[in-house]
Amino acid sequence: MKLSNYLILLLGTTVIAGCQKKEVPAVLQGQLDSIVAEMVPQSAESICDVMLSVSDDGTITAKGETDLPEAKNAIIAMLEKSGESYADSITVLPDPAVVQKPWGLITVSACNIRTRPSHAAELSTQALMGTPVKILNKRNGWHMVQTPDSYTGWVRSTITELTDDEMAAWKSNERLFYTGHTGVITDSKGETVSDIVFGAIVVKSGSRGDNWTVLLPDGRTGEVKKKEAADFRSWAEGASTEPAGLVRFARLFMGTPYLWGGTSVKGVDCSGFTKTIYYYGGVIMTRDASAQFRYGDEVNTEKPCATLIPGDLLYFGSDRNGRKNITHTGMYIGDTEYIHASGSGMVIINSFDSTRTNYSASLLDILQGARRVTGFTEGKGLQRVSGHSWYF
Repeated sequence: MKLSNYLILLLGTTVIAGCQKKEVPAVLQGQLDSIVAEMVPQSAESICDVMLSVSDDGTITAKGETDLPEAKNAIIAMLEKSGESYADSITVLPDPAVVQKPWGLITVSACNIRTRPSHAAELSTQALMGTPVKILNKRNGWHMVQTPDSYTGWVRSTITELTDDEMAAWKSNERLFYTGHTGVITDSKGETVSDIVFGAIVVKSGSRGDNWTVLLPDGRTGEVKKKEAADFRSWAEGASTEPAGLVRFARLFMGTPYLWGGTSVKGVDCSGFTKTIYYYGGVIMTRDASAQFRYGDEVNTEKPCATLIPGDLLYFGSDRNGRKNITHTGMYIGDTEYIHASGSGMVIINSFDSTRTNYSASLLDILQGARRVTGFTEGKGLQRVSGHSWYF
């Protein structure tokens, strides 16, 4: 090889080596991953989207966003302890530069919340009319919101923004809770203003005959039948997880369509169904089946019919080396039977009794456990509406 060609090759190799991207120390990346896993055990429950990078001068930059100030504090403390030179580019949501009004109220009967700011994105959950949400971000007409069960996602145009003071005023209003299955809000002439579903919250403005006059979250006015609504505070404080009541309410969903992401009487998925059942009892449950499995008192299911009582939640899936992968849930209703939103298309009832026509051997084979939540200690994952600061 000629000396000139050798020098060119050597120079090129040196330049390439000098331009190689520096890697984040494995120990720091591992610590970051541990912080995120601890703070956000379910990806949709909160946001902690932070990455580490290393600049040419060796500075480690933490960049991203989180809605958990404690997560940012933990990451910065980790970097401080490492002794490395670092830069903090973590945004705590909501960013005041983007979100001036941090609260919102859902304005339609059942609002679809998606995984990304796009109508083509997967439906992840729903929120009902009058549900208070936190606004975390905005993008191209979409709002990133967090629901009272800590779930996050994106909505478009079906939300009224509120300041802290406006949110406090809403909480001080006399509100109504819709207790009917489905219905309509009408004007004084009987024309439909909006549909309404169980769980919706509206402000009571007056009375006219058999109807309450109401104010919707977006300023529309109308009337609802008195027999289909209750004082919100009285309902929240008096709602009960008494098993017979939960079973009666659950049976009203028979034949309701299965809807991935659904949490309303219009359509439910399996965990959306159990969540809605317990909302009837005044309890806000975490959203997903795998997350619901973490809460409540464990019930032995070796002989399910001998230990279960109505209201117990059943969890199905697989067990890989002692690690349970929960993919489905339902509720035991007594007499060997359980009700669930079946992926086959609708809410149905199956039995653990092999002599019955609604027996399901396939579900019994993948039963992983049960949880009793008719009595519980409040905390993340299980909260009473009456004690939730977003409502009162």
